[in-house]
Amino acid sequence: MSAGTTTPSYRVRALDASTWDQFAELVERNNGIFGGCWCIGCLFVDRRHRGQGVARAALEGALAEIGRQGGGLVEAISEVTAGREAQGRFLFTGTVELFEDLGFARVRQVGKHAWIVNRRVEAR
Repeated sequence: MSAGTTTPSYRVRALDASTWDQFAELVERNNGIFGGCWCIGCLFVDRRHRGQGVARAALEGALAEIGRQGGGLVEAISEVTAGREAQGRFLFTGTVELFEDLGFARVRQVGKHAWIVNRRVEAR
């Protein structure tokens, strides 16, 4: 980020009855997640908001909530972007580099650029 710019702040809220309508609107606007499915794991960032810190805010919020709920092992599958031009359609969950910035470790490679990453979150 260049001098004089700031990172936007986001309010992260758990998915529950009070936030369901917003989640449903996101899924419907994107023709479902993963091409029509309503299934979701970890994170999903609408293409209109990628590259703006949304995935980082969501992941930080999710990790905090997991800690409040007793902690445990958190896993994700994401793409490495360092040293290559990655296609945005594969980056809706955040990058491996983002997960590593937040304490995740690469566990197993599952594609040319895809990795399973994990981190144990302590109860708070």
